Amino acid sequence: MERANDTTSRTNGWSELNEALRSSQTAQAAQVAREHWFDLLAWPAPGPDPVAQRPDAAVEEPVLATLFALMALDRSGGRSALRRWKAAIPSLGDQSSTMMTIDRAIILAADVELHRREGRPDRVASAARAGIAELDALPMVDAHLADTVSGLYARFGASLLDSSVLDGAATEEALDTFVKGLESAHDEALPSASANLAMLASVHARHGDTSRAGNLVAAAADAAPARPDDAAMFRTAEAILAVDRLDAPTATGLLARVAGAAGRAGHWIPFVVATASAELLNGYPGRALAFLDQSVREGGAEGRSEAARAALAPVRAVLQLSLGHPDAASAVLRREPVGEVARRIGTARVELVLGRHGAALQQLRPLSAMNLSVRQSSEASALEAAALLRFSSEQRAAPVLDHLGAILSNSRELLLPLALLPPQDLMRVTRALDSLGYEEVASAATLRSVLPDAGPGVILTRRETAVLAALLTHSSHTAIAAQLSVSVNTVKSQLRSVYRKLDVSTRDQAIAVALERHLLVEKE
Repeated sequence: MERANDTTSRTNGWSELNEALRSSQTAQAAQVAREHWFDLLAWPAPGPDPVAQRPDAAVEEPVLATLFALMALDRSGGRSALRRWKAAIPSLGDQSSTMMTIDRAIILAADVELHRREGRPDRVASAARAGIAELDALPMVDAHLADTVSGLYARFGASLLDSSVLDGAATEEALDTFVKGLESAHDEALPSASANLAMLASVHARHGDTSRAGNLVAAAADAAPARPDDAAMFRTAEAILAVDRLDAPTATGLLARVAGAAGRAGHWIPFVVATASAELLNGYPGRALAFLDQSVREGGAEGRSEAARAALAPVRAVLQLSLGHPDAASAVLRREPVGEVARRIGTARVELVLGRHGAALQQLRPLSAMNLSVRQSSEASALEAAALLRFSSEQRAAPVLDHLGAILSNSRELLLPLALLPPQDLMRVTRALDSLGYEEVASAATLRSVLPDAGPGVILTRRETAVLAALLTHSSHTAIAAQLSVSVNTVKSQLRSVYRKLDVSTRDQAIAVALERHLLVEKE
């Protein structure tokens, strides 16, 4: 019954708009647009195109001009629509002093969409903050406008999230904005309440707070039916939770249901990351990387934007590691505009795969003084515990392991940070967690590594790596000793250790294995 009523409301919105336009009641048409804004954008117009009926209405009412421009943009999606819209926005801005506050907020939401599609995250964030300020200035939200106001808060918050990879403070702003959206809805029966619940669920799922995200997804079942793009965000949040518990079939099924709606504002990056992660769990990292690259191309300017590149770089680096390309993973983390926390965690993972546990620890130590999300904290702790267990006792690693176990116990079914450890490290870490009393984490049936097992021979000391690198250009022990300023006996001793670890017996075999396993990646 709820869905039938919801559909009727949408149909009535279009019916009221068309009737007002046919009767030349432009002001009434504008009021209909304000009250039914998101329904009008979410569903195609039944019957005649309102733009064709009354093109002059756009001149009289800026809110109608904005609605018609967005409709044209969604129909064509091309540069011509963008150019027409860009030409219209400045003229609308000239009337801002005489506009209703809600109209200024609506036009700023359109401005956000323009900048998003053109790949300008700084302008997106600026317009979103201006729109939030307009909504905050409303003295009281009229019941007829509650759905639009609440929905605008959701859209502005989602836009701030797009820039949060480059601006950490934007995440907290976005969360506050979604709460304002829920408060302004007054009633969870409004679709816009679902929009804000969906965004909150997505944020907490992406940050690894699986318990809170799960509760929000459950709450959505009692809220009003979500519009298609908001339903896509809910399903994406559910898919992220499934990925975190390493349930690839469920994640894949959820994502398949919303693939068509996932390209809308605020949805495509988490959808792409979740889909790539599910493919990785399914054992297809190459397919995941191809999907990621295709999504970036289809995103156009937005896909090439600094914010999008920063958001996608961590998963791209993990996919390269899973394919056995640590050098490529390192290049991604150096080349892309990744935030410092993500860069350090990703680099530490690469160093661990390369057997450089000391270098991994150096990357992780500064993170103790930084503000990390639950996901970042669990990934950093898992990597630190793995590095310590390679050369130290469980007793020395116990504080880090206890911290890791507590995080994973509090955030139910957050297993992905463990699955991103190399297989041998995963075995050591889970065994140590079990000994500390975290059996429920360590014994999960689905727990497995998504990275290839490079074998024990990959763990070389710094001196062994230097000798192995010199072996590429020198076959003489004397020449290697001269290059490294060490004795010939030291070179012989180091080479014997290298041969033993790589399970080879000749220079050519050692070089072949070193190149295959990327043991000689040049560092900055």
